[in-house]
Amino acid sequence: MLEEHFNVKEGTEQDLNQEQDQEQKTNTEDDELQLGLERQIVAATWVKTIAQLYEAIALSKLYTIDKDPIFQGKKDILSGIWIGTAGQISVAFFVSKQLFTSNKKDLLELQRKIVLSDSIQLVGNALALIGAAEVIQEEVGDGEIFLS
Repeated sequence: MLEEHFNVKEGTEQDLNQEQDQEQKTNTEDDELQLGLERQIVAATWVKTIAQLYEAIALSKLYTIDKDPIFQGKKDILSGIWIGTAGQISVAFFVSKQLFTSNKKDLLELQRKIVLSDSIQLVGNALALIGAAEVIQEEVGDGEIFLS
């Protein structure tokens, strides 16, 4: 009887150890998956940043060779694109920095900076939108306010 109880208790301890090993393995796999996904996000953020920078440069060159006069609407579009690009570069920088930071206080500070950078992008996008509306209004030329 005592021997049976000992075998059952030993089996239970083995089961518990196996469960703990499996849980550690699962946690390690989850951590590796999370790190891989975070790296993909950083890479995608930089791809987006490079594309946006390329767009800003190309639009700047286009406006320099444009035969139509550059009036306020086009200036606003260009300014908005560059402001948004500056915000995107900042986002990419801080997102990259997050990958190498483990201190919670530092992570929160980086997240605050990312939100601020996103706000800069938003301002740039709003300015570009206003400029686009001005360009449409200028093209239509009827004096009607586009955004009203």
